[in-house]
Order: sequence, then C-alpha cells, then structure tokens
Amino acid sequence: MALVSPFWCSPKRVLARTRDVLRQFRSDRSGAVALLFGLTLIPVIAFAGGAIDYANAYRMRAKLQNALDSATLAVGREVDAGTNSGAARQIGKDVLAANLGADFPAGYAVNFSIDGTMVTGTASLNVPTYLLGVIGHNSFDVGTTSIVNVSNGTIEVALVLDNSGSMGGSKIADLRDAAEELTEILFAAQRDTSGVSIGLVPFAGAVNVGTGNANATWMDTAGQSSIHFENFDRNNKTRFQLFDELRNVGWAGCVEVRPSPHDVTDSAPTGGDSLFVPYFAPDEPDERDSGKNSYVNSYLDDDGGDCATPPDDETQVQAQEKTCKYTNASASLSDGKGPNYRCTSRPIMPLSENEGQVVAAIRAMRANGMTNIHDALMWGWRVLSSGEPFTQGRSEDDATNRKFMVVMTDGKNTHTGRNHQNMSRFSAYGFAKNGRLRSPTTSDWRLERAMNTKTETSCTNAKAADITIYTIAVEVSDDDTIDMLRRCASGEGRAFSIDDSSKLNDIFKAIADEINKLRITS
Repeated sequence: MALVSPFWCSPKRVLARTRDVLRQFRSDRSGAVALLFGLTLIPVIAFAGGAIDYANAYRMRAKLQNALDSATLAVGREVDAGTNSGAARQIGKDVLAANLGADFPAGYAVNFSIDGTMVTGTASLNVPTYLLGVIGHNSFDVGTTSIVNVSNGTIEVALVLDNSGSMGGSKIADLRDAAEELTEILFAAQRDTSGVSIGLVPFAGAVNVGTGNANATWMDTAGQSSIHFENFDRNNKTRFQLFDELRNVGWAGCVEVRPSPHDVTDSAPTGGDSLFVPYFAPDEPDERDSGKNSYVNSYLDDDGGDCATPPDDETQVQAQEKTCKYTNASASLSDGKGPNYRCTSRPIMPLSENEGQVVAAIRAMRANGMTNIHDALMWGWRVLSSGEPFTQGRSEDDATNRKFMVVMTDGKNTHTGRNHQNMSRFSAYGFAKNGRLRSPTTSDWRLERAMNTKTETSCTNAKAADITIYTIAVEVSDDDTIDMLRRCASGEGRAFSIDDSSKLNDIFKAIADEINKLRITS
C-alpha cells in the first residue's frame, strides 16, 4: 500500500522553504525574535521534520514491499519450474530492480531464501532524513518480507462483463483490451497453465448459456418449473416445442432467472423450480396504442398458425397466451422482436485453462441490449461452482484453490414498466405482472430497486461461499448503483469507480496483480 504525503509539496521543497525561514530569523537582530527563535526552533523542526521524513520513509517502504512481493513470486515460479536456486534468486533481483525503477534510492539490500516449497524474500533500505538530522536523526531503517508457498495451488476467475448497448464504441474496445491484459498477466504468473482457469460471462438483459446446452440435464426441457408456462395456455407445448414449430427462428441460448429462492443461490438444478427455463418472449397482442400503453414485441398474427377464428370477445390476455399461433408460422424479427427479445449477449465461456480460448472469447464481445447485473453475477458464481450447470470449477473444499469474480458495468440494473396487462416489457424475470421480482408494478424505479436488492443478496451469498468479488463501475452516474457495487465487493478496496473507460486497463492490471499476490502467505 502506497502512502501519500500529507503535504502538497515535496520534502525537498519543504526543506528549502524551511531554510528560507531560518535565514529570515537569523537576519532579525531583535532580542525578542532571537529568544523566540531559540526556544521554538528545535521543536518546530522536530515536528515538521518528523511528519515529512516519516511519510517519505513509509512511502519508500510501501514501494519496496510491492516490488518484493512481485520478485518473490517470480522466484517461486522459477523454483516450481525447476530452475536452480542461484538463477532463480538472480531473476528475483532483476524483477525487484525493474519494479522499483531507476528513481528508487540505491543501496537497498535484498535476499531470497529457498526452503523446500517456501520462498522467503527480505529487503531493507536506509532512508536518509531531510529535516530530522537537525536533532541528530539522520536516517530510517526500513525492512520488508514476503513469503510465497510454491505449491500454494490454483486460481479460478470469472469475468462478468457488461455488454449492454451503452458499452458501444470505445468502451467495449477498452474493456476487451483490459480483460485481455488481465488474462495475459494471470497466465504468465504460472509456468503450469493448469494452475489458472478463467471463465467469461458477457451480459446484457439476459445471460446466454449457449445453444449447445438445449438438452442439458439442468435445462427444463419438459416444463417442470412453475414458470415454464407463464404467459402461455397450457396445452402441453413446451418452450422448445414452440421454437420447433416456428419456421424461421430458434432458441438463441438465453435462460430466464429461476424463481425464488433459487434466484440468489447456487442450488443444484435437480428438478422443478431449480431447473433453468429457456428464454421465450411471448408474442404480444396485435393491438396498438401509444406511449407506455403499447406492446413492443408483437411478431406474429394473433389469428395465425392453426388458430381458429377467435371469438369477438377475445381479451388481450387470451390473444397473447394462445400457442396455436406459433404452429408453422414465420416470426417478424425486425427491431429485435421475436421470442429471443432482449437476448443479445454472446454465450458464456466456462472456466478454461487455455489462454488463447479465453482471449478469443473476450475479443468476440459485442455491445447490445439492456443491463441485468443480478442475473450476470449469479452466472459468474455458477461458472466458478464445481456443480452443474457448469462443472469445470474445482471443489469448494479444495483448500489450495481460490475463486475470484470480477464484475464490471457501465450502468444500473434496467427494467421497463408498461401501462398494459403485462405491466412491463419482457425480461429475464418474465413480465412484471408475474411478480417474480416483487409484487406487480409498472414503476421502473421499483422494479430496478428490486433488482438491486437481489444483486446485493446474491453478492452476500457468493462471498459466503468464499468467492472474492471485485466490482468496477465505469462512468456510472447513479449513486445507488455505485453504493450497491461497493457493498457487493469483498471490501471497499476491491470496489472501483472510474469516470473514463480508458482507465479500465489500469484497474484490471491492479486486480490481476492482487490476485497473484494473494498467493503470498504473509
């Protein structure tokens, strides 16, 4: 940790200013001034000099500690790779010097001792004082220690990254670059790449688990979940069957948020509401209106398919719920309409030990759609989990493995209320009228606040499962979201808020460096 001097100017400038003051005192021949000068000079210098010199020494020690941590890790990697101890120690010294830089004072001492799987690095420096020499204190001795367990184990990282429409342009480009550098840093830190696994959860309004999982055991293929037939008449046609009946569109890979309490826990998908329901936005009624009364996702003729002529008193609810209109019909998919409405993100990439595969998935990210931080965070947890739906994560009982999640967004949770029978646009929670987020409401603010509450609960539960969470808010103007992300992180030091996406690279690098350093035992 670096210490910032409490003074606005450098110690050298303060010293020069103090000398000017002393010369003014010396040039004044009055007795009162001379007496005052004699009585106050030493304690004033001791007080001011102590603060300045101590701050400078502490700053030097912090920089030495950070550099030594990296150097000791480097020695550990070389030892683990079979490099002889002499060469490993020299590499450590080279890394230390590179991290300290040319401006760091010369004369520091460093040593690396190797005992089996333990590498201990020690460094010391004699820091000259600027002002305390007046009272005979000419230097501070500072020392640091880092200990690395070479067999300290493995790391798993889930990158949960906002791919919503507001991330377009330079933001998504900056995000791709920053995430790629984090990946390179983490893989470079270990010679054996099996020690590092990284997964990617690109998210927008919903999370895409990949169309290849349509027949997975954890998918609700038979309509077991209580939400499977929401907004459809019950004629035993599952959502996948409705997709099969449509001529020109198939399931894009998104799933809906599970009903409570499974929406905030990593409960095993063994049946019923614990299964994942394929995302299917119903065809909304043909009726048109203006403003918040309008239906925005009408993509079929209400009387199409193999539907019989409807009665004159058919309601909008009945027009929406009937499934006969999907049979052998072609959906109008303009303006993002269709059963995959708001399913816009790229598929999840499960944990992988292949750096090239991770980088390719990062480079493929595209910006489009809304924002659902809660759903994304839960899938970040599931990527890290050892159980289904993704099983690449190591056992939660493995004491040699650590799990990390990096959550980045440029906006708040979003939901859109509407003044019609659905009460909202369709989302990963269905319609607001279904009451899966909270009691039914058309209020955007109340719906979004409910999403925030579920996000925080999910964070609390994930942290209780020993997942270390970092959060990054990029150009977020909503104070509630910034506060939510701060509370979500594993400590305030792991919550970042920046005003420019160009700073993402520095943040991701700092996170990667800390993840590596968390392998240091003391």
